[in-house]
Amino acid sequence: MTQRCIYSQDGLVDVFWREDIGAIHVKWHSEYDPNDGVQMAVRAAVAFVNENNVKNWLVDISDSDDALSDKDYEWVSGDEFRNLIRQSTLQRFVMIPPGPKTRQDTSWIADWEKNTLQNFGESVAAKVSSDMDEIRAFFDT
Repeated sequence: MTQRCIYSQDGLVDVFWREDIGAIHVKWHSEYDPNDGVQMAVRAAVAFVNENNVKNWLVDISDSDDALSDKDYEWVSGDEFRNLIRQSTLQRFVMIPPGPKTRQDTSWIADWEKNTLQNFGESVAAKVSSDMDEIRAFFDT
């Protein structure tokens, strides 16, 4: 796997460019941050995406024990975040969901694909998967 670190915040997130799948890979170790770490990571990822005409985004929350703070949940649900994504070059999103060992509530995952399409329009495709072969195939479409 060829990857290049774009952004890292110890204990919170690592953002990589994954050449092998042609995607920005956002690996959350915890999604909870009382400050602005979540927004900084997302902004760094989107800046790289736009500078490099990246089409694919892989968000991995499989090991994240903690969900977003209320402040960050409001931000990712709001217009500022939506506009960042809508105005980016992104076309495909994959989320690797929380694994069974995390303490996360996973009830929202069933609607994630539909909500992603609703929030970002028909030019964006979304998938929930933990299978790298399936993820690669989705990104290659």
